[in-house]
Amino acid sequence: MILIKNRQKIEDFLVEWMTENKVPGMSVAIVKADEIIYNKGFGARDLKQNHPATPNTLYGIASCTKSFTSLGIMKLVERNILELDDSVSKYLPLNWNNDITIHSLLTNSSGMPSLGVSEILINRSIEMDEIGIPLADLGDFYNHLNNAKDEIISKPGKNFAYLNSGWSLLGLIIENVSEKSYPEFINDEILEPLEMERSTFEYDENKEDIMKPYFTDEEGTEQTAYPKRGIMGYPTGGLWSSVNELANYLIMNMNDGEFKGKQFIDKSLLQKMHTGQISRDVGEYGYGWAIKEFEGKKFVCHRGSIGVGGGFLGFVDDVGVALGANTIPSSSSVFEEVAKRIIKTIKGEDGSELTYFKRNERMDMLTGTYKSYRDIKEIEIEKEFGLLKLTVKEQLEGTKSMLIPESKTIDDFRFYYLDQNGEKILVSFKVKEDEDIELLFDRWKLYKTQ
Repeated sequence: MILIKNRQKIEDFLVEWMTENKVPGMSVAIVKADEIIYNKGFGARDLKQNHPATPNTLYGIASCTKSFTSLGIMKLVERNILELDDSVSKYLPLNWNNDITIHSLLTNSSGMPSLGVSEILINRSIEMDEIGIPLADLGDFYNHLNNAKDEIISKPGKNFAYLNSGWSLLGLIIENVSEKSYPEFINDEILEPLEMERSTFEYDENKEDIMKPYFTDEEGTEQTAYPKRGIMGYPTGGLWSSVNELANYLIMNMNDGEFKGKQFIDKSLLQKMHTGQISRDVGEYGYGWAIKEFEGKKFVCHRGSIGVGGGFLGFVDDVGVALGANTIPSSSSVFEEVAKRIIKTIKGEDGSELTYFKRNERMDMLTGTYKSYRDIKEIEIEKEFGLLKLTVKEQLEGTKSMLIPESKTIDDFRFYYLDQNGEKILVSFKVKEDEDIELLFDRWKLYKTQ
């Protein structure tokens, strides 16, 4: 099997990536066709006890939950209990616009911008940045949404705008028409049939083989509480699962709705979920899935972040990857790049040439201290928020500027920043064959010293 040949490359990469990004624990499962061909945990799911991460470790997979909510809706569509074009106000006391439909919510195209419900609840749960907005029960939730009806920025179905509250509404629709709680419905209709027996919406830190959540920043890694959000958060990003069980979910999705010889859902309905329904800046969005292009092929995926943990699900052709981690190193988009690199490595290709890794390698090479002729001028180049920051280290002329690359891959080593007049100021690096680096900035020529 081709994976066995490249197994060590995958593991070496993951260990190096976790170390660089201060990720305490992570688990990975890889699916090919209809079987799990690789699964492994790396690092610690619990730093204090130094308990290892395993393929069965439960992670909060955050927004990867949205595809489960979408699948729950499609189960009800399959039974003719509701229709995608139904108005949301038919089922819920929502006073926005009667044109907002179930389809609008499934595609994040309601026309409503983010209303901050998830941010309020997450920050409150981990005791950060409390802003005092009443949001404790469904009454508060509907008040918050209905008072925002003037915030709508476009007609439904016209523009993509990621709306967590829309997924909460979809969960409430599931509850209203199924007469079951959202967790109970998803468990009965999805988790149990797909043999996802440990997957749950209830976080219990004492449960066997479950991650401890960690917040990671430049100062280090710190254990924190895990956000509990109830029905407002369950459909949006409340599922806990392991990569082993998520692999079952991928197998069903990758095989036209079939799982272990049984048709789990109608093939045409699943294809709608996997088909781009609305365009956005980075590809398209289906029903609870992002639809992108990777190496010229259709890449169906979704990432999730809740600040102190997250996950990723994605597949292209007959290869799928499930990831879970107990921190978010910078952005959950990084998990997508890790998955892409795994897929390329499985195929025997060089994943290090992917734009994300190539770009970061280039930026790491450029960071350091630069000094001019006779050390008259000193400049520090640092990496911050995925960009380079230039700092002039001088009392009379101390400035800090974020450098914008002129090209996506940074291969030409040319950057710019805008001065106070809005003028574009060029900053360029010259990398020599002996790996010495020169910096041209304003009227200065500087040399990397360390």
